[in-house]
Amino acid sequence: MQHCKNCHTQFKWKKVYQYLWGPIIKPLCCHTCDQEHSLTIKGRFTNSMLTIFPMLVFMQFLSPFQNILLTGGIGFLLGIIGSLLGPYLVGFKLDDNNQSNMI
Repeated sequence: MQHCKNCHTQFKWKKVYQYLWGPIIKPLCCHTCDQEHSLTIKGRFTNSMLTIFPMLVFMQFLSPFQNILLTGGIGFLLGIIGSLLGPYLVGFKLDDNNQSNMI
């Protein structure tokens, strides 16, 4: 799980998960020191690949089923499982606007 770059407090999984599914424009605030963090470009790419890539690969290439609803359901399930792993693997950085206020 990711840590605050300022006070090294571990972020809660629920808070990071809600951040990933909400408007990513707002920064993620540490609950201890109120330091703002933003998602890195690599973290955004990782989150997208965890949710979309397994679903598309299964539905296009690996599906042994002839039923479109069953294939879509399993693909959706793979996307949900990937999104549940997202908070463990995405990266955060200190927000640029907040760093200039600290100096």
